[in-house]
Amino acid sequence: MSYNRINQFDVLILGSGLAGSILATILAKHNVRVLMIDKGSHPRFAIGEAMTPDTDLMMSILSYQYLVPEIAHLSSFDNICNNISPSACGLKRSFNFIYHQEGKEQTLQNTNKVGVPASSHLYRQDIDQYMAKVAVNYGVKLLENTKILDITIDKKGVLVKLEDNEQFTANYLVDASGHNSPISQKFNLRENPTRLKTHSRSIFTHMTGVKKYDDCIHSSGESQDKLLWYQGTLHHIFDGGWMWVIPFNNHEKSNNPICSVGLNLDSRRFPKTDISPEQEFQNFLSRFPGISMQFENAKPVRNWVSTDRLQYSSRSCVGERFYLLPHAAGFIDPLYSFGLVNSCTIISPLASKIIKAILENDYSTENFTELESLQQKLFDYNDKLVNCSYISFANFNLWDAWRRIWIIGSFVRQAKAGLRKRLKIAAGKAKELSEDNCQERIDGLTPGFEGLADEFFEEATATIEKFEAGLLSPDEAANHIMSLINSIDFLPKNLLNLGDISQKHIDGASEFFHSEYSRFLSWIKDSNKPEIKKYFDYDVEDLITASKLAIGHN
Repeated sequence: MSYNRINQFDVLILGSGLAGSILATILAKHNVRVLMIDKGSHPRFAIGEAMTPDTDLMMSILSYQYLVPEIAHLSSFDNICNNISPSACGLKRSFNFIYHQEGKEQTLQNTNKVGVPASSHLYRQDIDQYMAKVAVNYGVKLLENTKILDITIDKKGVLVKLEDNEQFTANYLVDASGHNSPISQKFNLRENPTRLKTHSRSIFTHMTGVKKYDDCIHSSGESQDKLLWYQGTLHHIFDGGWMWVIPFNNHEKSNNPICSVGLNLDSRRFPKTDISPEQEFQNFLSRFPGISMQFENAKPVRNWVSTDRLQYSSRSCVGERFYLLPHAAGFIDPLYSFGLVNSCTIISPLASKIIKAILENDYSTENFTELESLQQKLFDYNDKLVNCSYISFANFNLWDAWRRIWIIGSFVRQAKAGLRKRLKIAAGKAKELSEDNCQERIDGLTPGFEGLADEFFEEATATIEKFEAGLLSPDEAANHIMSLINSIDFLPKNLLNLGDISQKHIDGASEFFHSEYSRFLSWIKDSNKPEIKKYFDYDVEDLITASKLAIGHN
């Protein structure tokens, strides 16, 4: 598309990172005049590299919903390899967790693996550049290395003034810039202090020479395991924090030698000091021999980054003719990789609301307030989940119980957001996704337990907090959480054997998982609970058609 009025646009997007470029592409596809302004340029370093089944799902849904196939190119490991570059991603077959105790050797007795269908680690400098180019190819005007001097927003629209005195106008603004959000600063939107409970800081970099953990240690039975430590997102967890190890060189197609490494610490217990982040990392390794062996030959390839407290939040993310995407509005912690999936979750209904606002020339704030409610709920849910995870790191048995809450919540959320949509896609009815009701879409995007098991999640959260307060021992808290899991009535009894304390590993690509999912589908049809029907019910015809097509392809 071309612009007749050179400096007038329908939508101005601040930031050309992955979220901003995805939204810009969607809007441009639907004949919206979009200007993206970025103070930097591509390619550039960025973290937020680990994909999840939730993120893969939302990428796929966005692609079909808005008829943009390039977004689906990010939705799986194979898609990235085939459409972008094998070196633009690492392979993610699992979330891997290894529990460590200071000064003790690692025996792999206290570990967890959660297998997923082949997902990916995003080498963000390549992926972000790819998506920014896609946006430009769809007609988005991108201004890089551009400094904004002033932004004026009123009932009439948006006016931006640049450093070279050039001016642009737009009808609506979306802030996708991140932590240093200009709109948050302009309208004093940050909560100070933040309402978030999690307290953490991070040091991180990219390295070469990081060993495969499989080559560092061996125990009986591991050689038969289909889920290899190095083919997943590796989490080294310990009392007070965790470390990510995200390789981009863990498959034979990749020529990328880089591994992303980040150490995340409870900032109250381990406050930031004047020592360099590299020295802090080495000091940490000296206390954990089960981790240090992986980094014997590792070298950073860029300067370390050391943050202050990561958490920030906003009292509002919507206003007169503007909206803040999640990273501009708030952040919790890299644990569980919520950042990108939250952005895609909000973009799904936001794009259609912006398109509708343009068609009707109605940018009323109240048209976007339900999105703000959804976004704030996502932040609060993620904060509770992550905060309780940090607390549970004090004891492996407690962590082992709590991580099941995360698994159940993720399972429920994927079913709410994508069960019907996945069946439509598999049944060859993807076109219907672009015609679905926006309100129904928002209802299905709420945090996993909302509307189904709010009291269950609150009780589990309260149990962890009672342990933190010294009111329960770790074993008492763990046992109570397992009791809660075994009393679940919003899923089939003991789904995925999560109520069995001996269950340490689960593979979402296994025959067992598919068998359990079939049990879940049957249970939905047998259930008489209205909330089950609301969030999970599906068209049997779609299931039959999808099954026949799958058999035909095999």
